[in-house]
Amino acid sequence: MMKINPAPFHLAQAIITGLVVVLSVAILGTSAHTLDVFNKQHMSNPWWAPMWPQHFDTQGTKALIASSVVTLVLCGAFLIASFIPQLALRQKHTLRALLSLATLLPSLLLTLVTLIWAHLLNNNAPESDTIQTWTCKMQYNQPVAQDLPRAIAMPSGMGNSDFKGLCQQSRFALYATLIVFLLVGASMGVTMVTWMADKWSARRERKEIEMGIVPVPIS
Repeated sequence: MMKINPAPFHLAQAIITGLVVVLSVAILGTSAHTLDVFNKQHMSNPWWAPMWPQHFDTQGTKALIASSVVTLVLCGAFLIASFIPQLALRQKHTLRALLSLATLLPSLLLTLVTLIWAHLLNNNAPESDTIQTWTCKMQYNQPVAQDLPRAIAMPSGMGNSDFKGLCQQSRFALYATLIVFLLVGASMGVTMVTWMADKWSARRERKEIEMGIVPVPIS
């Protein structure tokens, strides 16, 4: 029988899951920051049009936060469980694959729904704006504060100086969620390949023991 080493597949799965966890943390941080700035400024900063609060829709940003939290918890839990010796998941091939799929499938569906929803909300502009569409549209407008003497300059949080950063962070959160979606999908494929490699390797080992090629392990 052809020899297959499942170790590289385990490593690939761990790397992909680790990347998903790291990106989820970054998405959570950037999305939470943009939403926090909006919540603090939208009723006082004239650049957020406080007389027009119904114009803004933050549901997309909240969805990005929710999907990143769920993905972080699920994939992080599986990654940690994979390295706990007491669980011995590497020897429990089917259980390991099922646990992996149980964490990946909800993450895949949630990130997909979030991407579609956020895209639809962004496309509603200019009838209604998201944090991303508004900050990206208004980031280069000339702040009034630049025309005022320094002594009477507009106080912090009352201009659009943060809009460029908020625009970039909002875009990053959305595009990073797309990358997470692709990585989660790839991880599902790697999970199946890893499971088949594990089963093949275990079957080959049993055959070798039956044929006397390798000694029977003594516990």
